Amino acid sequence: MHQIRPRPATDTGRIDRPVSGALDFHQVFALTPTPLMILNRDLSIVYANAAYLATVSCTLSEIQDRNVFEAFPETDARTALFKAAFHQALDGTENVLMTEPYAIPVDGGGMREVVWSCTQIPLRNTEGEVEYVMQNALDITAEYHSERENRVLMRELDHRVKNSLATMQAVTRMSLVETKSMQEARDDLLARMHAMSEVQNLLVERNWSGSHIEAMLSNALRPFGHEPKPDCRIQLSGPYVPVSAKQAQALSMALHELATNAAKYGALSNDDGTVHVNWTFEQANGSHFDLTWREAGGPVVKQPTRRGFGTTMLTRILAQEINGDLTLDYKADGLVCKMEGWLESEK
Repeated sequence: MHQIRPRPATDTGRIDRPVSGALDFHQVFALTPTPLMILNRDLSIVYANAAYLATVSCTLSEIQDRNVFEAFPETDARTALFKAAFHQALDGTENVLMTEPYAIPVDGGGMREVVWSCTQIPLRNTEGEVEYVMQNALDITAEYHSERENRVLMRELDHRVKNSLATMQAVTRMSLVETKSMQEARDDLLARMHAMSEVQNLLVERNWSGSHIEAMLSNALRPFGHEPKPDCRIQLSGPYVPVSAKQAQALSMALHELATNAAKYGALSNDDGTVHVNWTFEQANGSHFDLTWREAGGPVVKQPTRRGFGTTMLTRILAQEINGDLTLDYKADGLVCKMEGWLESEK
C-alpha cells in the first residue's frame, strides 16, 4: 500500500483574467477526458464526469448523493487510506495516493483489475473555505505492471550477470592453470570468452527464454566452419529440442571445447575430416535426451596424457548441468563423445 503524498497546491496564478463569452464550464467538466469526481465534506458524491463514470461502469444517478464508500465498497485498510486522503484535502492539503490493484465492475458483468493514481484537490468557496474535494483518478495499470515487470527483469538480470561473472572467473582460472605458454593461454581464454559471448547473444535474441539444440549447436560451431549445407564437413541431425538458458550455455561451451580439440588435433585439423553430431529426445521419458559427437577422417587419435580444461568442462561441469553422464571414447579413427541426460525448458 502506497503512502499519501502531499503535493503543492495547483498554481492558478497564471489565470489572470476571466473567460470572455459564454463558456459552459459544466460541459467542460463533463467532457474532460480525465476521470473526475467531486465529494462534499460528508464524502457524498456530488458530481462525476463522463470519463469517471465510464471507468467505474455506472451512471451518475446510481452514485450521486451516496457516500463514496457506500457506492464503492473497499477493504477496511483501503477505506482508511482513502478517507485520510479525502480529509487531508478537506483540511486544505492537495495530495496524491497511488493504490494497489483492485477490481471494478465492467459493462455486461464481471470485473477488471485497475490501478489508479488519485489526486485529491481542495475546492474552496468564495470565502476561501474548503467546501468540496475533487478527485482526479488516472488509470496507471499499464505503467504499474510495466514497473513490476521491470523490477523482476532487473532481479533476473542481476542473477544472470552474477552467474556469468562466476563462470568467466572459473573459465579464466582453469584456462591459466593448464600447462602451456602464456600466448596459448591467452588465445584459449579469448576463444572461450568469445564462445560465451556468442551464446549470450543467442539467448538475448530470444529474451532469455532458452533456445533449442540445433540453434545452439549451429551458433557454437559456426566459427569452426559449420554451415547448413549438405556438403558441410560438420553435420547436425536431430529433432527440435527446447533447452533452458542455463543448459544452453553449458552445452555451447562443451561443444566449443570439442570443436577446438577437433580443430587442433582431430577431424577438423586437416582438409578431409568430418564431424557428425546427432541427438534424440524423448519427451515422454522425462525430457530425456542423448547426443553423440563423432569425428572421422582426422589424424590417428591418441589418449591424452593429462586432463585439461576441455575434459573437465565435459565430464564434470556439463554432466552436472544436464543431470546425466558423458563419455569420451578416443577411438583411433576419431573421437566419439556421448552425452545423455535430462533437459529442462524455460518456464
